[in-house]
Amino acid sequence: MMARTNTPDRFEVELAIPRFILWFMMAPVVPVNLFGLVNLLGGEVLTGLILLVGLNGALYLGYVALSERTVLVLDKSAGLVTISRESQFRARSDDYPLEALDSAELDRSNTSAESRTTSKVMLVFRNTRPATRIPLSGWGVSGDGPGRIADEINDWLRHQQI
Repeated sequence: MMARTNTPDRFEVELAIPRFILWFMMAPVVPVNLFGLVNLLGGEVLTGLILLVGLNGALYLGYVALSERTVLVLDKSAGLVTISRESQFRARSDDYPLEALDSAELDRSNTSAESRTTSKVMLVFRNTRPATRIPLSGWGVSGDGPGRIADEINDWLRHQQI
């Protein structure tokens, strides 16, 4: 999560898992492929196919699910909030009126096994009853990153009201 632009007329932030983590997640592909090929050459066709197709498919789907990037743009001159989501399979963009954006808040959830809390940033729009809450990402993360992003969004919105 990092702010790209923070000026009085425009606020832009990108939410994505760092690329080195995604590449690290794909590290098991090489040994799985080698082990699958060894099984195929050794006559274990079913085991080799399960490793080559099944396990590699599962690793790829996990990579696709985690590689989604979200870009939030608050544009004062256009009067729009733009949320752009980009994944391996599709890209989409949604626009909302900037005047209806009330604030950014955190959606916190606790893991059952540990006492850790994960958070994700939600945009709160007041033009509907009850207020519409739109998540900026599909996953929550621990640490202070989501809180800092929500604070930056709220600070930018506060300066627009002055």
